[in-house]
Amino acid sequence: MQLTKKIKIYPTEEQVNVLWELSDKCRCVYNLALADRKNAWRNEQRSVGYIEQQNKLPEFKENNPEYKVVYSKVLQSVLKKLDANYKSFFALRKNGDKTARPPKFRSNKYFMTLCYNQSGYKINNANIKFAHSVNKTSLDFEIDLKLENVRQVEIYNDDPYKGRGDFYLSVIYDVFPKAYTDNGCYQAIDAGITKIVTCISKEKSMK
Repeated sequence: MQLTKKIKIYPTEEQVNVLWELSDKCRCVYNLALADRKNAWRNEQRSVGYIEQQNKLPEFKENNPEYKVVYSKVLQSVLKKLDANYKSFFALRKNGDKTARPPKFRSNKYFMTLCYNQSGYKINNANIKFAHSVNKTSLDFEIDLKLENVRQVEIYNDDPYKGRGDFYLSVIYDVFPKAYTDNGCYQAIDAGITKIVTCISKEKSMK
């Protein structure tokens, strides 16, 4: 079973600047990928999917080395987000929602969610640190919570337009249920006619 924990963080001014730099690179990749899909449909009547765009990402980074400051899986998650937005749009239209609109370009005032999936972060006790190459500013935050079996961590702003809100982490982690053991106790509940309910346990019965 997977659970999600929302944790508020308090980045310094230097850390906020790094977050915005990473966001800006992700925003540009999102917009370029969106333009690629629109142009392919307009000029070739051809749909472009996530796999095709993800395969182009290494070459894009070689030609545009400034994007290497973003951890690789974070950029991949941007393409997955765009793909999910398109799938949601098509599903809504298929179900008859004529108000549904396709994904839009993001402005430079929009803070993009930074998704670290399975790697690119390190948790040590109640501290989490994220990988980046913008500068030497460390993206590490106290989380006041020891978490294990973490699968994904997102850094987001709860009011993304101009980043006017607070910064949070969304942490997805696995929880493994405890194995069943027979403790020798039992309970039974019977909804009756003359009595509303009768409860019986190994210890006593109640009416």
